[in-house]
This record gives sequence, C-alpha cells and structure tokens, in this order.
Amino acid sequence: MKKEEKVDFDLSTLTLHELIEVYNNITDFIKYLDESAIVEEEVSDDE
Repeated sequence: MKKEEKVDFDLSTLTLHELIEVYNNITDFIKYLDESAIVEEEVSDDE
C-alpha cells in the first residue's frame, strides 16, 4: 500500500506578492475549468 503524502500548505509564510500570484493562478485555473467543462445534453425521445 502506498503511503499518503501530505503537503504543508501554510499561506501565512507567503509574501503579499506571492499571495497575489497564487490567487491569480487559482482564478485562472477555475476559469479554465469553467471554459472546458463538458456540458451534458438531455436526449429527448422525440428525435
């Protein structure tokens, strides 16, 4: 069994510039996910 690896993610150690960069990266990633989302279409029996 593979041992679970954990990452220490303490935002308090980052500078303001680094926090802004992390925020921008996260928002860019969320925009990417929204834009590349697969939309499921309903199939009607009439077609």
